Amino acid sequence: ALTADEIKSVEGMVNEVIKSELPVFAENVPLADAKSICSLRSVFGERYPDPVRVLSVGVDVQELIKNPDNSEWYKYSVEFCGGTHLSNTKEVRLSLSLR
Repeated sequence: ALTADEIKSVEGMVNEVIKSELPVFAENVPLADAKSICSLRSVFGERYPDPVRVLSVGVDVQELIKNPDNSEWYKYSVEFCGGTHLSNTKEVRLSLSLR
């Protein structure tokens, strides 16, 4: 379990991303192309359709596909996703502090 200080730290990081107002991109791409993105997160053992929906917070999916080995992509959330309701991180409410 996280300590109260660790939770505060995580909340701070999340709130900074929210304040950054990063666009959220979602696009269906060929499974092989999606799997080549170095920072991609997926569920181990899960089977994904081809094409697969890729969700990226902060960088366009086409940019990810053009240069899949770019280590800059580790700074962003990139994952397979069945759906999202956000188009920008500013749509998320800031979390309350645990003080």
